[in-house]
Amino acid sequence: MEFTILDSIPDLTNFKSFTDRYFSKRYILNVDRIKNNDIMLMFHSNRITLLSLAPSHFFFKKNDNYKINFVIGKIDRLSNSVKGKGKKGGQLLTAKSVICKIEYNDGESFDVPSCMKGTLIEVNEELVKHPKLLKEMPDSNGFIAIILSSIAISEATKSELLSHEDYLKIMTNESSNNEK
Repeated sequence: MEFTILDSIPDLTNFKSFTDRYFSKRYILNVDRIKNNDIMLMFHSNRITLLSLAPSHFFFKKNDNYKINFVIGKIDRLSNSVKGKGKKGGQLLTAKSVICKIEYNDGESFDVPSCMKGTLIEVNEELVKHPKLLKEMPDSNGFIAIILSSIAISEATKSELLSHEDYLKIMTNESSNNEK
């Protein structure tokens, strides 16, 4: 029996990303009653939550150049500094707290809220240098921020939001209704 090294390579066509393997995706549709202002929160079992835009967000339909601004009023989210095991010093967030503003070259912009109560652990500074990451990889390297909340808040928020399966059903129904 002959065995070649190439036979030991797994099938990479079904390889799941880090976030697909370890995070549970949840969705909020039409945030602030704005059509297609859809947010994706990705929950890890350790209470860490990644904030990003859902694939159905209106942002993905516009092809203009943009930048991501983490300075909101007098608060610079880039200066957020947490220390230690308890993540002391992080900026406290409510569900309505704005994490960043996405600004287009034509002057148009929109806010991205945190959509959950917690502590801002960090923002994705790579988005300042490479804003295309948000469009190209929103559920991995293009995440916007990392939020930490209590177990109770994390579980309550997760239970209130659309699961990935429910989100896909809604998106499938909307696209089939638009085709009619």
